[in-house]
Amino acid sequence: MKSKYFRYIALQAVTMSVIFVTIVFLLLRYQQTKNNYLISSIGQSVSYSVQQHVSITEGILASLSYNYEIDHNIDKEKFNLLASQYIKENPDILYIQHKDKNTITDMVFPDAYAYTLGASLKGRPEVEEAIDKAIKQRITTVNDPFILQGTEDILGLVIRYPLYKEEQFDGFFVVVFDLKSYINTMIDGVIPSSYHINIYDRKGGVIRQDSSAKGRPVHTIRVPVMDNYWLVSLWKEPIPEGGEAVIWFVPLVVLLLVGVLVFLQADLFKKDEDIQHLASLHKELEKLKESYTLALASANDALWEWNLFTNEVITSDKWLDITGNELKGQGFGAIIQEENIHREDYQELMETFEMCLKGQVRDFQKEYRIKNKDGSYTWVLNRGKVYFDESGIPNKIAGAVSNIEERKQRESKIEYMAFYDMLTGLPNKVRFMRILEDTLKGMEEQGGYSILMIDLDNFKNHNDLLGLEVCDQLLNLAASRLTQIAGPENLVARFGGDEFLILIRNYDDLKEVKALCQSILRIFNNPFSLMKKMVYLSVSIGVVHCFESGQTASDVLRNADTALNKAKESGKNQYCIYDDQMHDDIIRKSNVEACIREALDRDSLIIYYQLQQDLRQNQIRGVEALARLHSEELGMISPLEFIAVAEYTGLIIPLGNWILKNACIQGKSWLDKDYQFGKMSVNISAYQLHNESFYDFVKDVLNETGFPVDRLELEITESVLLEFSKDNIETLKKFRALGISIALDDFGTGYSSLNYLTALPIDVLKIDKSFLGKAMERETENQVIRSITELAHGLNLKVVSEGVETAEQKQLLEEMGCDYIQGYYFARPNDADKVEEWFTREKLKR
Repeated sequence: MKSKYFRYIALQAVTMSVIFVTIVFLLLRYQQTKNNYLISSIGQSVSYSVQQHVSITEGILASLSYNYEIDHNIDKEKFNLLASQYIKENPDILYIQHKDKNTITDMVFPDAYAYTLGASLKGRPEVEEAIDKAIKQRITTVNDPFILQGTEDILGLVIRYPLYKEEQFDGFFVVVFDLKSYINTMIDGVIPSSYHINIYDRKGGVIRQDSSAKGRPVHTIRVPVMDNYWLVSLWKEPIPEGGEAVIWFVPLVVLLLVGVLVFLQADLFKKDEDIQHLASLHKELEKLKESYTLALASANDALWEWNLFTNEVITSDKWLDITGNELKGQGFGAIIQEENIHREDYQELMETFEMCLKGQVRDFQKEYRIKNKDGSYTWVLNRGKVYFDESGIPNKIAGAVSNIEERKQRESKIEYMAFYDMLTGLPNKVRFMRILEDTLKGMEEQGGYSILMIDLDNFKNHNDLLGLEVCDQLLNLAASRLTQIAGPENLVARFGGDEFLILIRNYDDLKEVKALCQSILRIFNNPFSLMKKMVYLSVSIGVVHCFESGQTASDVLRNADTALNKAKESGKNQYCIYDDQMHDDIIRKSNVEACIREALDRDSLIIYYQLQQDLRQNQIRGVEALARLHSEELGMISPLEFIAVAEYTGLIIPLGNWILKNACIQGKSWLDKDYQFGKMSVNISAYQLHNESFYDFVKDVLNETGFPVDRLELEITESVLLEFSKDNIETLKKFRALGISIALDDFGTGYSSLNYLTALPIDVLKIDKSFLGKAMERETENQVIRSITELAHGLNLKVVSEGVETAEQKQLLEEMGCDYIQGYYFARPNDADKVEEWFTREKLKR
């Protein structure tokens, strides 16, 4: 019996030794696993926090770019207003910059960082790769952190957002925020005191450094930061002296207690009970480990656990704080209380949980809205995990609920800024275009939709007179009127600047669209009351009626813009409906514009010269240079047509300057050959004359070509007087003082000529040919020419009559005392070679 007893004791001793070693191993393994998990969890929290903060900053840049897309001409005042608002809402931001297409900083807020103005990114190898990537791939880039100029410890992080204008790179918006302050605040709230963290950029530069790991196990995480990445290293302080003894002390105590129990047990069955008890303790340790892991991952959340076997649900104390509802019942219904879930979110939430229960997924996270006691809703994030037993059967689901209302509101605000105009609250261009695209995609055939593009006439004048702040109020009032008259069934949007758009739905009859346009014109006849003043504002409207299937949103807006321009060209304060002829006219103008540009690039413009005759001396008085344009595709283009296109597109300045310079070169060549032709007359436009550099350009041309200043005559029309008259008159006086003579062309066709004659610095009056054509038949035109001639002579001006085609006309003008004539009777316009042949013949006659 004793032998048997000792055999049992020996067997128990061996068993206890195995258990002892197992417990020590499990405790050490558990300690190590716990440390590694803690480090991993903390690293993930740091990574998530950094990426979330950078994403918020990227959202700010995206919002700035939407404003820029709406208005490419954002000035310093608008930029400061937007930047100050973003910095106020995001105190981590140090400053915001705008860089132009040459990457030079031209705006910065606040002014404390004005030293960055004028700084260029080009020529800086450390950022050129990021710049090229941002421009080519159209992505947001981030630089490695650096210490800001003039500071010792302010660590700045630079995030750049590329801007595009008409598919061409047009600069950057740049945000710099205080990385050190943010990281320190973030880490203090995340990392326990016994843990340490170092953060390095991808080149090994230190962003934050607590201390050296000194050979201790280090957990390293690569944290993506937009197109860049950082390395985060974490480690834990070694266990204090005596800490390891505690680990050994626990199993030794357990072993001692078990030994005492072994000696006290009466039979072999007692041993079996002790072994079962130890197994139970091991399971409890595993359970505590799982709970501790979940607690670490969701320290500030409402924790919950659902036992699938007992259907029991356990929640933490924060359940009521986060969800706003007390736990009721058991099982799934207690966690997901259907009556408190927003009806739009409930079905997807149910599907997520069903996938978990079927074993299709083990981890899940779902955002949804829960009802508060006051009837409002709060956004929450529910994330968790399914646990399975050894047989692969789910036995528990545990998770945590977070309140994400603040993040959702922030995202909603960013979305609002992206799709709505901040001044008027109307949908902006981006949202309008999306709605229009969806409308066009849903059309199977031509439908009853129309677009109105509305421009506030002469709004710039009000801006200059009243100021930006008052005009913002004016835009708000205009938006209110348009919204009111359009009605809820139609969509009103602000296109940008002083332009608005209205999408009209279900107006099949064009009469209804016209009636709406007339109503808009009528309501704008009523003045706006601002600052105790009555401000009058009219509008021009471009209309596209009944979209065609297959059209894009850009096609529709282009046609509306074409109709709007037609309305403005026709005098404003009216509407114009788009038709195919307008499109053909646009194509024609575009082709003519291309011809002008090509001719300027290739230096292939043509100048014809028409001689003028002195009636009294019966000799050449001068030569007028006349521009001609020929295209292989369009043939010879009328001067009236291509000059009008040049003025509309702004090409009139380089076109006019080219003619002036080449006419002077040709004139100097003729003078060198001893051809005496008098004056070289060159037509100039109001746009040239109003250009600040035109006076200097004329002087440079005369100096460069050597053409005598007293041989040059500049011809102007009455439009020069009607536009920018005061400045133009002063410039003309400077030309007169230089020795250049001035001729007033097409006299009698305008409205204000007589009022200016006494004040104008002119030498010659050219009577428009429309009078001479009828002077032989009608006494009225005869008297007009006679009166103009007498008036001009009374003012010591010479008179040129244009359009002389017959000997009778010439004789009539001689009788009236006209000085010079110009027309087919004396000489047709011809190229330089033909005119030179004429000069040669005349020279031989002498």
